[in-house]
Amino acid sequence: VMEMIEKLVHEAAELRDDSRKGEAAAQAAYEQLIADTNASVEALQREVVVQTEARTDAQKDKREAENDHTETVKELEGLAKYNADLHEQCDFFMKNFEVRQNGRQAEIEALQQAKQILNGAALS
Repeated sequence: VMEMIEKLVHEAAELRDDSRKGEAAAQAAYEQLIADTNASVEALQREVVVQTEARTDAQKDKREAENDHTETVKELEGLAKYNADLHEQCDFFMKNFEVRQNGRQAEIEALQQAKQILNGAALS
């Protein structure tokens, strides 16, 4: 009977030691899990900050690009209008070139006749 009691005491002591070792291992695993989780949370929070800054910069760049695009479109519209105006003027000059050439030629001939008259030549 004593032997059984001693055996039970010995088994209880072993069971208690195993439980303590298991508890210590579980506690260490839990602490490691908490440390890993905290490190992961901190890394993710830093990543959120970095991503937020990158998003803000991207939005700023987008606004600047949109403003540049708007200004460029306005400038192109102005240049297109200027081109159309120039084209209209050139068309007018090209259309009336012959008429103006004939008028200038008649004016030159009239001036030459006036010069001859002033020099004393008779008109024919």
